[in-house]
Amino acid sequence: MKKYLILILVTLGVSACDSTQKSDSTDAHHKMTDSHHANPKAKALMDLHDNAMPKMEEIMTIKKRLTSVENQLDSLNGAKPSPQLQKQKQQARDLIQQLVQADKSMMDWMHQYRADTLETLDEHQQEAYIASQTAKMDLVNIQMQDAISKSKEFIKNNIQ
Repeated sequence: MKKYLILILVTLGVSACDSTQKSDSTDAHHKMTDSHHANPKAKALMDLHDNAMPKMEEIMTIKKRLTSVENQLDSLNGAKPSPQLQKQKQQARDLIQQLVQADKSMMDWMHQYRADTLETLDEHQQEAYIASQTAKMDLVNIQMQDAISKSKEFIKNNIQ
């Protein structure tokens, strides 16, 4: 009985810490977003970021699906080798790499973006920084959407 009680208490303690971390992370994001309300272009940049975030989950889901497809193609090719199966397998691999790169680009952008930098810059420098970051985020969005749409098209056309 004591073991179960300890297990329950540890589980509650871990989940409480986890919810605190999530809350802290959410608070930090809101503070970052709130600090941008004074600058509409900075808010638009954060909106671009916020719209791209759900694509990361979609990328992971599609990547899992493509990995499964690649494994199926490998099995089929092993049973009855054909150039068409080999080509499809290579296409799946290439698309998986595009998805990985798109995810990496988003992570790289998030790690290099510094919202607190805006506070240290004059108005002209802020505008230049925001414009530069918006251009980078636009490219990340295009890369993510391109990898997602190509992958979905491949799955649609090659999976029965």
